[in-house]
Formats: sequence, structure tokens, C-alpha cells
Amino acid sequence: MKTPAITTLNTPDVINTASRLTHEGRLAISDNQLIFLNIDDAYIHQLFPLLKNEATQKPDYFREKSAGAHISVIYPEENTIIDKKEIGQQHVFTIKEMVTAVIGEKTYYALLVESPSLLALRRRYMLPDLLNFKGYAIGFHITIGVSKPQEKI
Repeated sequence: MKTPAITTLNTPDVINTASRLTHEGRLAISDNQLIFLNIDDAYIHQLFPLLKNEATQKPDYFREKSAGAHISVIYPEENTIIDKKEIGQQHVFTIKEMVTAVIGEKTYYALLVESPSLLALRRRYMLPDLLNFKGYAIGFHITIGVSKPQEKI
């Protein structure tokens, strides 16, 4: 797997606001088999405006049958079926830092998070510690915004 180009951002207002939000969620599964921690949508609605970047958009997580704000735990491409008893279990996490990650043609603005219980879950199913997102090895995160490359004039 490839490693994305990651840059740490100095965004104390984002980190301070995120620190006041709840640091827990419940494990859920989407129709396309994404296993994720369902978290407070305020992570995107309150933090996105603090990015102050006009080329950035909110991630498309709020249409019907979408996950909303979440932490991806197991991507569908990882082809892992978990025990149904895991769904609905509560997990906690801590905020590490705000970063950008360049993957393909997009730049993702994300909060990196740690969660020993989510890591233990991945390990129970013999998955590597890092998730496989489109061939890139990435850690647990909350995507706040996404930007596409600027068009050349």
C-alpha cells in the first residue's frame, strides 16, 4: 500500500472546538458494508467553517442513507465480515491533530484520532492497524473537508 502525503496543520481553533465535542460513538455498518463509528455531525458542521478555505467542500456524507460524520473502521474493500454483536457497541477516541492528506486528485482535511478499542477490533479480525483506502494506508480519522485540484487556466 502507498502512504499519502500528509501535512500537519496548525489549527488551534479546530482542535479546541473538537476537544469540546463528544469523543465517543457507536459502531455501525452502511448498505455498502463500510464499518464505521457513528459520531456527532457537529464534527463536520462546526469544524468545516473553521478551515476558511474556499476551495474546500464539506464531505458528501449527509445525503439520504449516508453515514454522516464518522470514523471509518473497516472499508468495504477490506472484505471483512464482523460479528453482528459488534454493531451498536460504543467506542471512545482521542483527537491527535489536524492534517491534510493528498490521495489521488483530492486533498482531504482530517482530524487524526486514536482509539485503542477500534484498533483492537481491527486486530481481532486479522486486519492491519492502518486502513486500506483506495490503496493508501491511513489511520483512523474524521474527514472535515475535501478539495479537488485547481483547474489550470
